Order: sequence, then structure tokens, then C-alpha cells
Amino acid sequence: MHDVRGLSDNEWLSDDLMSGSESENNDGSSKTIFPTFKMPRSLETYKWEVGTFFAEKNEFIDAIRTYALSNGRNLKFIKNDKKRISVKCMGGNGNCKWYAYCAFRIDVNA
Repeated sequence: MHDVRGLSDNEWLSDDLMSGSESENNDGSSKTIFPTFKMPRSLETYKWEVGTFFAEKNEFIDAIRTYALSNGRNLKFIKNDKKRISVKCMGGNGNCKWYAYCAFRIDVNA
């Protein structure tokens, strides 16, 4: 069973959440290495990738809901506030084991 308690207000600011971002260039500018989400024609076979960048909160919500509808999954929004969204898949029969987490990134203001 997975722990889906979410993160406290202090934990979501952790530098660990922003790790993997080898984003500093020699000139000091910052570019993200994460892929930017673009809604495909079908989310039925979409492969979610850790670190995907969503420009807006509603873009993530639309994508995750469309994915759930396309694949016959039930979702439960565990947390949905200004800083983060946490979604648990309840599965078609209630036994799906994945969850998705999306958080506001201060460094890119998105």
C-alpha cells in the first residue's frame, strides 16, 4: 500500500523536489530539462513521465481526467490547493496502484 498523505507546507519547498534539474548553463541562464506537456489526440496509450512540466494547474487536471476517462479509471483527488495537486488512481475495479503529484514551481513561476 502506498502512502498518499501528501506533503506538508514545509516539505513541498524542499530542494529535493527540484533535484534532477541540471538546468544551469554556463551563461547562468536557467532552462528546464523536463518535457513540456502537450495534449495528445488520445491519452489511451499515453506514457506519463516524471518531471513533465504543465504550464497551468487546469492543464494537469484536464490531462489526468481525460486519461482516466480514456482508460476507464476512477480518480480520487487527495489534495487540490494553490500549491499542489495529488491524485490517486482507484482503478477500474478499485485496485490501481499509481498516483500523480503536481506542484507549483517557484523557480519558473508555474
